[in-house]
Amino acid sequence: MEFKCAAGGKLISRNTFPHHIESNHAVDETVMQWKSETVRLQLEEKWFKGVHMVLIEVNPVCPETFLLEYSQPNTGFLFCLSGSIEYRYENQDYSVLQRSEQDLNLGSVQSLELRVSESSRLLYVQLSETYFNQIAGTGIARLPYTIQSIKPETLQVLQHIINDKHEGRAKCLFLEAKIFELIIVYLNQHREKQNVTFKQDDINKIMLAKQLVEHNLQKPNSLIELSRKVGINDYKLKKGFKELTGYTVFGYLYKMRMEKAHYFLSKEKKSVNEVSFLVGYKNAQHFIAAFKRKYHILPGSLNKN
Repeated sequence: MEFKCAAGGKLISRNTFPHHIESNHAVDETVMQWKSETVRLQLEEKWFKGVHMVLIEVNPVCPETFLLEYSQPNTGFLFCLSGSIEYRYENQDYSVLQRSEQDLNLGSVQSLELRVSESSRLLYVQLSETYFNQIAGTGIARLPYTIQSIKPETLQVLQHIINDKHEGRAKCLFLEAKIFELIIVYLNQHREKQNVTFKQDDINKIMLAKQLVEHNLQKPNSLIELSRKVGINDYKLKKGFKELTGYTVFGYLYKMRMEKAHYFLSKEKKSVNEVSFLVGYKNAQHFIAAFKRKYHILPGSLNKN
């Protein structure tokens, strides 16, 4: 099997494995760095029988498009660890993954196109269909909604995969155990959604509400206002928002406010009072308390040079 990465139509990396992603050692690894005038890219690959993982770090000067291709279809899991990406597979429409969001429902994928306009870090896990079916069983349908927040326990699994320091057979056993945990997350997701009866139109309205929350941090809508704007009753919005994102509406608002505040403070070095206003807090002390509760540090410690 072959894995290729291209940027702007130019092939920048190629790796070949025996059939069904086998390795010559317990676990094989490579690191590739590539730089042009417009982007810096690093690919860290790990693979063993049936499993291929690639950690991708992208630092673009301007929007850049990447294409990841496999010579045979595999079951794909995609995790955005920082930044944000637009992605599509098998000629589908583009979707957006933001920081700490995942798509476990790519299904059978042979090519994945990424559009990146800011510094981003993502982990892409591919499982051969034979391997996946042996572990998870067959006949699991793809869910109609795909993007969800990464739960803290799943994020910890991903960090273990990325930072693993084991060697030899112990490394293979450790990584495979973590892959099993990701498959369990995938299976539980399907089990939890079996009784959900949202129609696609409801899902679209709920995802529109999610976008409205993201773009109205300064003057957020109440649950009733939000439900009226997207055309769905407040009970269904409240229930569906939690099902699809893993957050309540106002839990998600808090998450977005804190992430935006962190960016303004650490990257743009804005003052605490200014950031407090930009993310919708009328009282700077309330903002400071909320930020410290989230990150366990004072916001003023981030905007110093």
